[in-house]
Amino acid sequence: MEKTVSEQCKLIGEHPEASFFYEWLDSKDEPVTKNKKHRQLTEKEVSREFVIEQISDWIVKHHIDEKRLERLRKKRGEILDKYGFEQYVKKQTLLPTVDKTKKGNATEIILAEYLLETTKLHLIVYRLRYNTNVNQAMKGDDVLLLNRENLFEKVIIGESKFRTTPGKAVIEEVTKEFAQELRLPLSVTFLAQKMSDFGDDDLAEKLEDLNVSLHDGKIPIVSVGFLLSNHNTTSNVNRHLDSKNPNFVFVSLGLENPNELISNSFDMAEEKLKRVNNE
Repeated sequence: MEKTVSEQCKLIGEHPEASFFYEWLDSKDEPVTKNKKHRQLTEKEVSREFVIEQISDWIVKHHIDEKRLERLRKKRGEILDKYGFEQYVKKQTLLPTVDKTKKGNATEIILAEYLLETTKLHLIVYRLRYNTNVNQAMKGDDVLLLNRENLFEKVIIGESKFRTTPGKAVIEEVTKEFAQELRLPLSVTFLAQKMSDFGDDDLAEKLEDLNVSLHDGKIPIVSVGFLLSNHNTTSNVNRHLDSKNPNFVFVSLGLENPNELISNSFDMAEEKLKRVNNE
């Protein structure tokens, strides 16, 4: 019997059948209506330490590039005193220390990593590495995914939100830009500039051409809203979600103690930076 493919799967791919997300989360694509395409994610009975370990790795990867990590490893070799090196890392402000920014960034990172798996598309850059103030939210698309080998195939943009309590207001906030019509990505020119900075002028030119084609309505755009909140998230999204955009999917992730998960993940990420030469 042929497997029925949900509308959610057609737009963002199937929930992983292996890997971290399979181990961590169950997935259910809710029945589709004219104004609602919703995928709910819920936590399996797994060790939180297992989850924190992975998210902390992603936090480091999304915020800090390899060259800066290598400079940190070199500095660790120069500063033999453990306390002295920990103070050096602290003063570098490599990761956000503001609670609101931590929550926003972690939610963005989880969405990006999830869609990377389900869509098989690519992040051209890890945008949080280029935030000029690590403690402020970064403007632009939270997530922008492309096929690096064929930029004109499809574009996925994502908007992510963290809330301790998943009320109607945040669901409307996530959907407001996507609800009526396709919203164009905001960050394509940013990517083009970064590629130019890196000396990849060919990719920079293709991204500039992509930006023109997007404005001409020639490229398929899928929009994804994401809400990370508590155990009541799914029911609130089902109750309040309303979008007239046929290419919009809302992904909800309801967790017990989501604040604690993010706080502990950043704590572990900081610890990994302090022992960067002892991995």
